[in-house]
Amino acid sequence: MATITKRTNKSGNYYYLVESARINGKPRLIRQDYLGTAERIAKAVELMNSGAMIQDPQYVKVYDFGAVTALYSIAKRIGIDQVIDEVADKRKQGLPVSTSILLAAMNRVVDATSKNTFYEWFEKSVLYKMFPAANKKNLSSSGFWNNMSLLNQDKIRKIEDEITRRIVERYAIDLDCLLFDNTNFFTYLNTANPSMLGKRGNSKEKRVDLKIVGLSLMVSPDHNIPLFHETYPGNTNDAKQFANIIAKLKNRYRALGKGDCEVTLVFDKGNNNEDNIQELLEIDPCPFHFVGGLRLNQCPELLDIPKADYAPLDASFNGTSAYRASKHVYGREFTVLITNNPELFEAQMRGILTNIASCEKAFAELSEKLRLRETGLITKGKKPTVESVTKNIQRILSAEHMKEIFDCVVTCGADQMPTITFSLNVERWLELQERILGKTALFTDQAGWSNEQIVNAYRSQYHVEDAFKQMKDTKYLSFRPIRHFTDDHIRVHAFYCVLSLTLTNLLNKELEQMGHLMSIRRMLDAFQSAQQVVSVYLSHKGKPMVKTAYSRFEGIAKEYFDKHSLLALIE
Repeated sequence: MATITKRTNKSGNYYYLVESARINGKPRLIRQDYLGTAERIAKAVELMNSGAMIQDPQYVKVYDFGAVTALYSIAKRIGIDQVIDEVADKRKQGLPVSTSILLAAMNRVVDATSKNTFYEWFEKSVLYKMFPAANKKNLSSSGFWNNMSLLNQDKIRKIEDEITRRIVERYAIDLDCLLFDNTNFFTYLNTANPSMLGKRGNSKEKRVDLKIVGLSLMVSPDHNIPLFHETYPGNTNDAKQFANIIAKLKNRYRALGKGDCEVTLVFDKGNNNEDNIQELLEIDPCPFHFVGGLRLNQCPELLDIPKADYAPLDASFNGTSAYRASKHVYGREFTVLITNNPELFEAQMRGILTNIASCEKAFAELSEKLRLRETGLITKGKKPTVESVTKNIQRILSAEHMKEIFDCVVTCGADQMPTITFSLNVERWLELQERILGKTALFTDQAGWSNEQIVNAYRSQYHVEDAFKQMKDTKYLSFRPIRHFTDDHIRVHAFYCVLSLTLTNLLNKELEQMGHLMSIRRMLDAFQSAQQVVSVYLSHKGKPMVKTAYSRFEGIAKEYFDKHSLLALIE
């Protein structure tokens, strides 16, 4: 905060506007503006009050301050900087490691830039007030990664252990039910790069041309707060990755100070195999309860149960019903629930009807081309064969369930010219609607839970899916692009991206507690619209005078700043 100080010499008393900050633990002057004598200040105030002093500024500077200040305040209250610097254990010189991490996290939230343009972004925000030791050199790409070289995988784990423990305690995060899932992100690693994390695999963003990096995430249903993350090679399937980190998930839970595990972990069917389920239930280091998904073909006998025999769930589930049974799955007896969701049924029907229309059109076009070839109206190109037509049919029927409900036969005439006949098998189409569409299979070891509790737990999986969706946003909280070329850099990148998600979701939680329920994008739009405007005027002696104002500082941002007295951080 700026203060006015008096200095005395032989000519009299003179006043200065000064501002100081601690740099490497020592107070340093970062700003000093000459104000003049008391008489001069009084005259200036009189002129200003009379309106005679109004003039156009020589120039103005506009700084972003809403989102970054709010996020920084949360980080300070948790003590994230203290945790990072204690674990990093850097000598007290240069820029603290925590500064590099927090700035990178806030950058990913509001304006994900490359490290080459990192300082340019920093200069356009009020963060220079909070981080006076940051400069163009130590915020350059080389300066940033020199700091990050002090963080390895073990240190990142220790930092996240303590930060997560503090968050759970401070914000009273409910740990009774936690949500787990995996995703991946494409990178710009070239083919020859020896990275163990960047591999070619099943890209969930359909970038088959690029190497991908996997990310595991465990979050709370309460505002999607990340409680664990890990990067892994992009060619590792979900079930194998789940097996690799079950013990780590249990250890993270115990590190939160909760002792033995009394938590239900929710995950989808991609993580299933017998070994994984057995390890979840193992008492070393502690057992987890679980609610998971099954493939429908794992319980075909339950699909034959008429929907009329299903028990309706309460009204909050919008017409969903369920059939409950006990079934031997993955080597043990578990409670299995087959749910029938009318909303899911309608959505699947729309997709399948669209695919049916596309298949019928494609079959008609293929049949017509074969007819024209047979009559000699088409002579160019390679003559079709049974094999080539069969491949074409397989391509047409590649959409889900199309092979099950279409009958298609390829025959050859005397001239060896193939022809096709096709039709929609109405009986199998109706069977698909009755047995499969709208249904989901769940299983759990929580035999004492009601149908509603099991379904509600599984549906809460959308929280972790929303977290991944947000990290793939191109405006806010973007995990991409990943332009790093070593595994250590990729792990650090993932760490501060997850930290950015943590701070943002905590801000969203605090706003909800103030009575404002809104999406992450709408919230950040509101905070980003708040800007600090610094106007620079010339005095009658030609010296600059500075006046600070705020543009569009209203609504939830203003309310939040007033509640936490945040303007003191930037004035």
